[in-house]
Amino acid sequence: MWESENQDESPLMTTDNFHGIDRLGTPRLADDIHATPPDRRNAFTKALFFAAKLIASAACFWYALRQINVSEAVRTLPTFDFRWAAFAVAVAMTQILLLALRLWSVVHALTPNAAGLTYRATCAVSAIYALLAQVLPSVVGEGIRAWMLTRFGCGWRAGLTSVMIDRAVGVALLIAFAFVILLLPSALTALSGYRDLMLFVFGAALVFGALALFSTPRLAPLLQRWRYSYWIGTFAADAHRVLLGPRAPIIFGAAALIHVLTILVIWLVGRAQGLALPVFDCAVLFTVMVGVALAPISVGGWGLRELAVVSLLGAHGLAPERALIFSVCFGLVAVIGVLPGLVVWLLYPLPRLAAGMAGRRR
Repeated sequence: MWESENQDESPLMTTDNFHGIDRLGTPRLADDIHATPPDRRNAFTKALFFAAKLIASAACFWYALRQINVSEAVRTLPTFDFRWAAFAVAVAMTQILLLALRLWSVVHALTPNAAGLTYRATCAVSAIYALLAQVLPSVVGEGIRAWMLTRFGCGWRAGLTSVMIDRAVGVALLIAFAFVILLLPSALTALSGYRDLMLFVFGAALVFGALALFSTPRLAPLLQRWRYSYWIGTFAADAHRVLLGPRAPIIFGAAALIHVLTILVIWLVGRAQGLALPVFDCAVLFTVMVGVALAPISVGGWGLRELAVVSLLGAHGLAPERALIFSVCFGLVAVIGVLPGLVVWLLYPLPRLAAGMAGRRR
């Protein structure tokens, strides 16, 4: 539920930020994040990009609403069972704990001496990240997540490498789930005739990723010989050590369980609306609903997800009004599920930057 991508740069990752942060002592996290004035040019670019995504989301909603009878959609709302929805929200909140477990395992596999990063601290970092991921471009969110890790004793290189590996694991497991799900006996797997093409794309991506991972011991030393590919070779070596190390079962297990719980959330939202969705159909919907969120052209997948769900379920006999409400409710459950991150963001105190680490950055 938390996976998405984009190509922005975070204005928080500068040395000047650390100088200002050091003088603040131990502030609340919200004060710390906003302590440094953002670069105007970068801020304008990000605002423009966000506005474009907002327009794309609105356009998708407008197109989806043209296909439905709004009054009919409103008449279905009184039958909504909020008990199932509350259960779905609880499951969504549980995913933050698994997201934290995955990141904590990656960091400690990469940096065994990161004793300052406890699982509790990682839960706080993950809760804030899940909240920001609802609205911010992915790279900005990852930059903030790496920055928060540095406050618990991780260097910038270890923090960035950890969040990149964590992100790669989540996306890789999503592709693996999608490949297996498209082989299930569900009418929805036809995907309007694109099933075979998607199976080929997902299968090729999995094979390429596996070959790259297992060939790293030979490729990494070659890449590290040249200046411009040194960082790629170093990252590949770190990823190989983490993903094939003793903590790999925890990392992959947590990532898989996150996706399983997302499928459960979809099933629970369907029950809340009175839809008797088979588990296999929920799995296909998971592939579509989470997959479209990876496309960096809308805010948190809103609008684009609704358009995809209305098209997919409408082609299999579900009224567009019910399909739209189903997708919107799933999105609302995801938003409510990350609201604990807002409390953490406002109240959680960051540790002071270690003196030795601050000196190295000066």
